[in-house]
Amino acid sequence: MDTKSTAVPGPPGVPGPHAESAPTGLRRVWHGIQGRILGGLLIVLPILITVWVIYWLYSTLEKYVIDPLALLVLWQARGHRPGTELPFWFEAYAAPLIALVIAVVLLYFLGFFARSRLRRVIDGALLRVPGVSIVYNGVRNVFLALDRQRGQQRLQRAVLVAYPHPGMRAPAFVTATCRDVETQKALLCVFVPTAPVPASGFFLLVPEEEVTELNWGVEETLQAILSAGLTAPPGVSYFKATSVTESSPVAARLASEVPPDRPNEGRPPLA
Repeated sequence: MDTKSTAVPGPPGVPGPHAESAPTGLRRVWHGIQGRILGGLLIVLPILITVWVIYWLYSTLEKYVIDPLALLVLWQARGHRPGTELPFWFEAYAAPLIALVIAVVLLYFLGFFARSRLRRVIDGALLRVPGVSIVYNGVRNVFLALDRQRGQQRLQRAVLVAYPHPGMRAPAFVTATCRDVETQKALLCVFVPTAPVPASGFFLLVPEEEVTELNWGVEETLQAILSAGLTAPPGVSYFKATSVTESSPVAARLASEVPPDRPNEGRPPLA
């Protein structure tokens, strides 16, 4: 007697059990590959972005500061004669290095005039030029906000504001406080950064009573924005702490209709 089992074909048009297991296995393998690629990007992208920012800063300084100073150093080394030959190592390595040192020294000595009368004279002259004054005043105010005394916090605190519409809230940073000239109500100057690049965003004026204090610190909020919420803390103070009567008018009405507790008036307690 033949004991070998034979596969019984199913009805036409109905896939067998192996027909579904194969695509499921391929889908699982594909998801695993996607997860590994995403993990590799999470490691590589922060490094590449950091290198790119440093390279951009160095390229800008090299183009507008180091190269002109290096040409000045070479001109001085040739004795004001352009045709004089200099060693290759001096032109390629020594001159840019000397130019970098000169730039650092110049910046150090210019720091002595940051709060001097000369700085005020330059500011006054540029602020009187039409067109230039608008750009210069905006850029100057940004850098003055960054130039705070040691121990002061640049971003005061993190809050939640109704943005982009009242049904949603976005994390924002309080940068300053002002008052309305008519009602004298406190208004908060807040900066709403965009993810994942918090350097850009929106400036809003929000009444102080309309913001929600965020229980995250400034660093935690910045990390959450940079990661688009992946590193957000598990707990967030999204809703304001209000009483039951303020949060639900129906509950307040029901609470007012409940009669007060009365004594048993001599009746024996229930067993």
